[in-house]
Amino acid sequence: MKGIIYLKTTVRNVLKLVLPFLLMAAAYYFYMETRTLARAQLDIIELSPYVIFAVGAVISWKFNRSREFFNFIVLALALASIEYLPGMAKPSFPIAANDIYTLISLMIPLNIGLFSLFRERGILSLWGVLRIGMILSQVLIAIWLLRPEQGGFLSSITKDMLPVSLTSITAVSQLSVSIFLTALVLLITRQVKYKTSQDIAFIAVLCALFYVLHENRDPMMYVVFFAASGIVLVTSIIQDSYSMAFTDELTGLPSRRALKQDMMKLGMNYVIAMLDIDHFKKFNDTYGHDTGDEALKLVASVIKDVTGGGKSYRYGGEEFTILFPGKSVQDALPHLEQLREQIAKRPFTLRNRKGRGKSKSRRKTRNSRAGKQIYITVSIGLAQKSEKHKKPDAVMKSADTALYRAKKKGRNCVSK
Repeated sequence: MKGIIYLKTTVRNVLKLVLPFLLMAAAYYFYMETRTLARAQLDIIELSPYVIFAVGAVISWKFNRSREFFNFIVLALALASIEYLPGMAKPSFPIAANDIYTLISLMIPLNIGLFSLFRERGILSLWGVLRIGMILSQVLIAIWLLRPEQGGFLSSITKDMLPVSLTSITAVSQLSVSIFLTALVLLITRQVKYKTSQDIAFIAVLCALFYVLHENRDPMMYVVFFAASGIVLVTSIIQDSYSMAFTDELTGLPSRRALKQDMMKLGMNYVIAMLDIDHFKKFNDTYGHDTGDEALKLVASVIKDVTGGGKSYRYGGEEFTILFPGKSVQDALPHLEQLREQIAKRPFTLRNRKGRGKSKSRRKTRNSRAGKQIYITVSIGLAQKSEKHKKPDAVMKSADTALYRAKKKGRNCVSK
């Protein structure tokens, strides 16, 4: 059972990493098929990116995802510039398609890199206004650079900076390639460093748009891949929001909401166990809440690997819940005893934390304890479905009652 759970988790994590690139591969296949479509169908496809960007911006706004929100704006402006600016040229203000291409090649990687790396500071905030200002300033700079008298400056941007020429390989300038590579390295570093990050979506978008700019052969390719980029970012928001809703941020365990859903899937026989850290309030008062959080993480790291087919959840505070589908009390009891012993034998090393103590003497006391090893114990109560307790909520209440019995017995024990 443990192997199956691990396999499912692995497949889910791999799919999350691969999905953005699968969507881009599907976009390429769809682009190849557009050659067989009628003009009316192509007209609808040409409008689809802007619909996707608008929907994505609304979803980003709703979920307060500023990184995606501002990238949607940048992608919409970039695509609109490629599609419509050349047709808006006037004799007094000619606009060359090559100049637009040069600016877009620079601004796309620059903005994806910047906005994906910025911290979430909200959209309707001072930081949000500053980021809108960044986009507007880029628009004004682009308009200034597109003026005929600035043609020499744009030409200098496309010149090779290194002795090795890339013109035979790609139409993208060396400066743009270097910005693309810098943004790519930064995003990959973040994705590796922070396992819960959604930077894989930005990596896929960055790679796809570089490919489009490299090919630079068909306006429909821009339309399809920009639309796919919007879909990838929307998917990223949905995935991350789902993870936030059903995963406890501190411990990484499934949250209480996930527990409620899984309880509705339980069959005819099952066991529910409630686990509580002993003297946790005293622990927090003595060592501080930051150390208490570390203790919660320690306990969670042990109970997530519970044997016997159990699945662990963060119920709230210092309480955890373990479900044993298809098991009886006799089946689950030895595994819970083993779990209790593992936690009791696992040393917890106090760290030197600055903290926010009320006085220097308290901070000094905490610092003097740094490096000290202490041991945490837990009390566990369990109950199974029976004629008396037919519904999951009733079984959980019975397990909670058993937990209090374990506390009264002296803690660090399992009661049924």
